[in-house]
Amino acid sequence: MYGEVVAILTTVSFALSFVLARKIEKEATPIFQNAIRSLIGLISFLIICLFSGFLFNIINLPLLVISLLGMSILFTVIIGDTSYLHSQKILGPAKALAITNTTPFFTILFATLFLNRPFTFQMIFSGILIGIGVVIITKQKVKIFEQKKQSNPKTILDDKEGDHTNFKLIDIPISIKGLIYASIAAISWAIGLALSDYSISQVNQILGTNIFSTILALMVRFLFAAVILNTIAYIEQKYKPIPKNRQTWKILIISAILSYVLGSLFFGEAIHIVGASFMSLISTALPLFTIPFSYIINKEKLTKRGFLGVILTVVGVIIILF
Repeated sequence: MYGEVVAILTTVSFALSFVLARKIEKEATPIFQNAIRSLIGLISFLIICLFSGFLFNIINLPLLVISLLGMSILFTVIIGDTSYLHSQKILGPAKALAITNTTPFFTILFATLFLNRPFTFQMIFSGILIGIGVVIITKQKVKIFEQKKQSNPKTILDDKEGDHTNFKLIDIPISIKGLIYASIAAISWAIGLALSDYSISQVNQILGTNIFSTILALMVRFLFAAVILNTIAYIEQKYKPIPKNRQTWKILIISAILSYVLGSLFFGEAIHIVGASFMSLISTALPLFTIPFSYIINKEKLTKRGFLGVILTVVGVIIILF
């Protein structure tokens, strides 16, 4: 029961963190957000390891296990979370999470391709539902302004209330770029989840199954993430200045604590107790938490069409898991 509760808390923490990140996406790039969040995660777990006297147990970890911890953070945070933040900026949190919730489908697909597991009708039906859901999510009605005197007759306007006499409603893809980012996040999370399951379990077997073993494993993971992401952020800041708004930094720090401190701690505990499969199942509930959080915090509304797409995607993933 403990593992299941912690897995749910992981989902809630990350859902709330992603929604908060939506508020600062214009001031802070995804790379910068993840760089600061990973640094806060590293410092938090380093302090805990120092004061608990558990830090020096790192010398008992084989180089292979440390490398796998680094690879797990590469796929989950550096590639996965960064790609997700890009997709969220384009699609919005609820729609982006609905697409990235295909992670369990990719996990099982990889198992079929590389571990010789049987390809079933269940997978085909699941894939069809997920595909329909993604298509619905990534399409919306937009206003196209037609002006005879302009050389470009299709000028896309912001979908705001107003009296535009010369426009029509058509269906166009909301963004192929957002779909690509979300798909990369889903695949990366699938790979990273498996690597996290194995590497954190190895640490617990070597050092003992207690929370300090998990915290040490998380510290090693965020050491890799902080070094890589902050290096990229340093290069990026030449083109995108560091945010100076105090409110932006407050939201960024709160988001970091929710995701890369509390969320990661819950994740580390849950992954070696309930395993990657159950974590994949619980992750499908992310849009169901994100939708109310987005409405309360960011005043974002999901259309009936968008909600249908979310439901189809979630149902498709649940089918493949049972």
